[in-house]
Amino acid sequence: MTVRLVILDCDLTLWDHPNVTALALPFRRAADDAVEDQAGVRVRVFPGVRRALEGLRARGLIVACASWNEPRPVDEIFALLDLGRYFDHRKVEPHPHKDRTIRALLDELRGLGVALAPDQVLYVDDRRLHLDAIRAAVGEIRFLQYGVDIRSLDEVLAYLDGRGPADART
Repeated sequence: MTVRLVILDCDLTLWDHPNVTALALPFRRAADDAVEDQAGVRVRVFPGVRRALEGLRARGLIVACASWNEPRPVDEIFALLDLGRYFDHRKVEPHPHKDRTIRALLDELRGLGVALAPDQVLYVDDRRLHLDAIRAAVGEIRFLQYGVDIRSLDEVLAYLDGRGPADART
């Protein structure tokens, strides 16, 4: 089956910081693709993220994020950098159980009349840490590990076009 939903992690997948929850709010916009916290710590969106998000939207895919963070820092970054417009759904929760987060996302979509088979879901994260629990909860979703399977989100588009990692770490 073809991918209909792409779920993206945030920390070290969309941007270069490992834990935006640890930063001092509020943020301020520091550049087109960067924010700074109150201590001057900069968070930069990785190159190609906007282009990849636009490509996902142009393909008519459902785009979501699933992040283990407090919601406010992620919401501020999305608002300041105008990233929110690319996402249909955001699941940002302050616990490490991404299996619950992704299960809840899929349940919400099902409630909206969008039932997805596991192989119609592509999950992109910088760590495999949660993958076994996610697959136990929702089935054998496709997976690309940022920094291992792909080096930029542009490569997600190549994968969707059949030009990327063949098995998406199934």
